Amino acid sequence: MGMRGHRAEFDKMLARAKADREINAILVHDYSRFSRDSLGARVLVRELRQAGIRVISLNDLEVDSETVAGVYMEAITFAKNEAYSREVAFHTKKGCRANVSTRDTDTGWCYKNGGQPLWGYRSERLIRGEEKKGRPLIKSIWVPDDQEVAGKPVSEWARYCLVELAAKGANLDELRDFCNHSGIPAPRQQYWGHTTWNSLLHPHCLLEYAGYGVWNVRGKKQRYNPPSEWVIVENAHEALITEEEARKIIEIRAGKKAKCFDTGYRRSKDSAYLLSGGLFVCGRCGSNLLRMRKTATASYYICGSQPHRRGLGCGPAVYVPQMEVESQVMIGLTELLDACIDTKGYAKRFNNELRQIWEVSAGHDPNALQRVKEIDVKIANIRKAVEDGLSDASWTNTRMRELLEERSNLAAKTLIGGEVPQIDVSEVMAYQAQVQRSLSVGTYEEKKRILRSCVDKITMAPDLLEVEINYKLPEAIGAYSGSGGVLRSL
Repeated sequence: MGMRGHRAEFDKMLARAKADREINAILVHDYSRFSRDSLGARVLVRELRQAGIRVISLNDLEVDSETVAGVYMEAITFAKNEAYSREVAFHTKKGCRANVSTRDTDTGWCYKNGGQPLWGYRSERLIRGEEKKGRPLIKSIWVPDDQEVAGKPVSEWARYCLVELAAKGANLDELRDFCNHSGIPAPRQQYWGHTTWNSLLHPHCLLEYAGYGVWNVRGKKQRYNPPSEWVIVENAHEALITEEEARKIIEIRAGKKAKCFDTGYRRSKDSAYLLSGGLFVCGRCGSNLLRMRKTATASYYICGSQPHRRGLGCGPAVYVPQMEVESQVMIGLTELLDACIDTKGYAKRFNNELRQIWEVSAGHDPNALQRVKEIDVKIANIRKAVEDGLSDASWTNTRMRELLEERSNLAAKTLIGGEVPQIDVSEVMAYQAQVQRSLSVGTYEEKKRILRSCVDKITMAPDLLEVEINYKLPEAIGAYSGSGGVLRSL
């Protein structure tokens, strides 16, 4: 769901809770730690409840969601958490907006909100008083990076690349090659790629090189905000280039056709290259193998270090024929599916899941029988106490009525009627045939979905001229579970 964002461990917890029948509750410190999206949280809590799993908060009032008051209280609690989250975000953004416009009294430069400085700058931390709790108040500004590499400070290399190369028409490949051949380390790794230079030449970065402070460039999910929403402050730090030089680079870049980079499965789901998008990797440097068409009839996969870094950090290029490696993967997958899918076992597991879902929807409580037994013990104890001379008849009658009513309600949840929906082996075989048909004549997107559910990783070993294919078959697909390596020579 969209509300969970990048909460990988949270998603793992939910998946485990739904898969393990022994788990019937999730404990949270308070509901705001579970989620602060009021609508999404309520939907997720309802899904878990239908699966027999309660979400219990240690610090919020316990409410019965089956009552009218409980429905209102649950909605109010999650709405309160979302409102608080939005209030915090509002004040945080307000503080960041004010911080980037605040100048340091000693240096005259504006403060920064954190993050890695642009290549050519370094962050300098300044102590400016104390916070309320006595901790030092630390502010950051950008100053030119004076670390010397390849005979010059990094800031001078940045100015040279921008003014003497980019402003005179150098393309991304020329900028990349110049830095790599000059022995200048890249900001995040040893070698430069043209994607790094592509990001450094964005208009907001060039404005920052010209001494402007620019904030609020990106919004949610790293999408670019329109320039009208940017916060721009003049003379925010020392400039490495002039404003005229920055505008010249922007004009030159606007006249050039931008390259298209293969950055993942989401953008390549309709591509005719079935293994693109991170499934096929280089065993020598770990880079993704990218698609490459040399002629109208010859298509290959090649290590991403070749087009991005001219092979630096990896080695000589190896061209993997597209048709050959894809056919080997598909043949191996088809053979594995035929050998490993146990139609009877799959039908049994699927029917067990259907029964659980049906029982929950019908109001069946798997713990009701145990609780009925506990109430029977309590009733027997009360009766024994009466026989032994308990004189409080009023309490005894009231308590017995409560226990008998609770027992009656629980007993109803142990009995279910009607016909449980089930599938037979023939339906499983039809599903298997549909998978096989999609592998042979389905769309590229359909084939890729099947590949990504059954193939763990495909690794090219350039030195051995071999490709290792590691398959994974989830338990939901067949009785076989795990991965096995299959080596195919190029």
